Amino acid sequence: MSHLIPVERRSLLLHVLNGVLVLCGLSALGVFVLLLGWSVPEAWGASLDNVCRIVFGVFVTQEIFRILLQTRPLNYLFSHKIEGILTVLASLQIFAGESFWQWIHSWLNMGISARDFTLFYLAVSQVTLLILLGLRWLRGNHLLSHRRLSPGLVFMLSFALLITVGTLLLKTPRATPNGIGWADALFTATSAVCVTGLSTLETATAFTRHGQWIILCLVQIGGLGVMTFTYFFAYFLAGGVSLRNRFALQDLLSEDNLGQIGTVLGTIIVFTFGCEIAGAVAIYSQLETDTGSFFNFFGMFGVDAKKIPSEEHLFFSIFHSVMAFCNAGFSTLKGNLANPAMSGRDGILVVLMVLAFAGGAGFPVVKNCWQTFLASVLRKMGLRFALPPRLSTNTKIVLVTTLTLGIFGTLGIFATEFLAGGANVGGGHNPWLAAMFDATTSRTAGFTISTQSLFTPATTIVIMFLMFVGGSPSSTAGGIKTTTLAVAFLSLRRILLGREEIEVFGRRLDDAIAHRALATIFVALAFITLVTMTLCLLHPNLPAIDLGFEAISAVCTAGMSRDITPRLGDAAKIVLVVAMFAGRVGVLTCLLAFMPRRESSPCRLPRGEVVIN
Repeated sequence: MSHLIPVERRSLLLHVLNGVLVLCGLSALGVFVLLLGWSVPEAWGASLDNVCRIVFGVFVTQEIFRILLQTRPLNYLFSHKIEGILTVLASLQIFAGESFWQWIHSWLNMGISARDFTLFYLAVSQVTLLILLGLRWLRGNHLLSHRRLSPGLVFMLSFALLITVGTLLLKTPRATPNGIGWADALFTATSAVCVTGLSTLETATAFTRHGQWIILCLVQIGGLGVMTFTYFFAYFLAGGVSLRNRFALQDLLSEDNLGQIGTVLGTIIVFTFGCEIAGAVAIYSQLETDTGSFFNFFGMFGVDAKKIPSEEHLFFSIFHSVMAFCNAGFSTLKGNLANPAMSGRDGILVVLMVLAFAGGAGFPVVKNCWQTFLASVLRKMGLRFALPPRLSTNTKIVLVTTLTLGIFGTLGIFATEFLAGGANVGGGHNPWLAAMFDATTSRTAGFTISTQSLFTPATTIVIMFLMFVGGSPSSTAGGIKTTTLAVAFLSLRRILLGREEIEVFGRRLDDAIAHRALATIFVALAFITLVTMTLCLLHPNLPAIDLGFEAISAVCTAGMSRDITPRLGDAAKIVLVVAMFAGRVGVLTCLLAFMPRRESSPCRLPRGEVVIN
C-alpha cells in the first residue's frame, strides 16, 4: 500500500499520525493521573471505561495506518517492539472486554486494576514518544540549534523534571490521608528521586498506599537514572539512538564499546528487576513462614493480625526490596526498621544487605564479574577463549575497597557502640549482625535498625565517614565513591614511597584520575561545609553535630538522620533539597555543567615555586 502513495503525501500522513499520537498520549496520561491522584466516583466508572476504549481504539487505528505507510513493515515492527505489545494489549481491552481484565486482576492478586496497569504503560510509552518529538523540535529550532546541552546538564534537567512530576503527584488527594504541604511534597519527591531516604514525614502513616506506590516508582526511576530509562525506551521504541547520544551513554554507563550500548541497557534493566524480584521473594517467604512479631506492627493500628491479607506482605516485600537495591532507605514501618516488629528478623536484614551491596557495587563491576565467572566456567567445560575476560583494575579496586570499608565499619561500630557504648542500640538483633548492617546501610542505603540519636559520638563519626564515602561509580549509591577514596589513598602512598606514578594491581593510573579524585573530595567537603553552615544559621538551637550529620546524609544521599529532619523549617528543607539534588547528580558535575570550558594556552607559562610544608 505504501508504494501506491506518493512520498509527499506519505510524509504528510505521517505528520498527521504524529499529531494524533500526541493527543492519544496526552489523553492516556490525563486519565491515568485522574485514576491515580483522585478518588473517582463509581458513577464515573462507565464514562471512564468508554474514554479508555476510545483512547485505545485511536491508538490502535493510528498504529495500523502507520504500519501500512511503511515501505518495510516487518522492519518497523521489529524496531518498535513495545508499541506492538501496547497495540496488542489495547486490542484486548477493546475486544476481549471486562472479563479479560478480571482474570488478570485475580491472577495478579495485587490490588491493581489491570486496565489501569495497561493504561499506565500506554501513558509511559506515549510520554516517551512526546519527549522524543520535543527533542526533535528543539533540534530543528533555528533559535536553539546553535546551543548544545552537555550530558551533565541534560542529566540534571531530567532529574529536575522527574522531581517536579513527583511533587505534583504527591500533592494529589489520594497520595496522603490528610494532605501535604508543598515543602514536604518537594522534599519527599527529591529524596525519592535522589534515592536518599530522608523524610520529613513518616512514610507509614503520612502516605496512603497510592502515595507509597508513587514513592516506590520515583525511587525506581531515580535509582537507575532518568537517562537510563529514557534511552532504554528510546532505543527500543525509536529503533536506536543517534551516534552523538551513544557517546553520552558511553560515559553514563562506563561502556567502551559503542555497539554494545543497547545490550548494556537491556542487561541493566534485566539485572535490576531480577535482583529486586529475587529479593522480594526472599523477604516474602520469611514473612509467610514466621509472622508472629511482624503482625505486632499491624496491631499498633488496631488491625486484627489474623485478618491481615497476604497482599500486605507482598507490598512490604516489593517496597523494601526496591528500596534496598536502589539504596533509598524508605520504609513502610513506623520508625523504619527500628520498629519492634523487626526484632529478631535477622534473615530479612541479610537479604537487605545483599540487595544494597548489589545495587551499590556498580553495573560495570557486576558485568565484569559475571563475564569473568562465565569464562571460567566455560573454560572448565573445555571451551577456550583467545582473550578470556579478567577482572579489570576498576573491579579489583571496588571489591577491595568495599571489603575494607565493610570490615572497618563493622569493627568500628562494634567497638565504639557495643563494647564501649554499652549496647544501647541494635534493635534486638545479634550485635555483630547489627554492626555489619549499620556499616553496610550507612553507605547510602539509609535503613536503620537503631535510633541514630542514641549512638555514641565515636560511632557517629564512623557512620559519617562511611556516609561520605558511599558506594561505587555507575551504581544506585551516592557519596564520593569507593574508587575516589582508593585513588586518593594510592596517590598518598605514591608520595610516601617516593614513586613517580600511581601503581596498583600491576597497572599504573594516569595523574588525571588522581587530580579528579582529589577535586571530587575537595568539592564535596566544601559543599558539605556550606550546607552545614547554612543549617546552623537557620537552626542555631539544634546541635551542630546533628546538623552536620544531616548535611552529609543529604549530600551523599545516605538517608540517615538523628531524628531532626521533621524539626526543620521550610527554608532548611529547601537547603537539603538542593543538597540532595547536587549530591545525586554530583557536585563536581554540577559545577562542570555550568562553567564554560576554556581552551588550553598554546604556550606554557614559566614555572613557579610554592612552599608546602
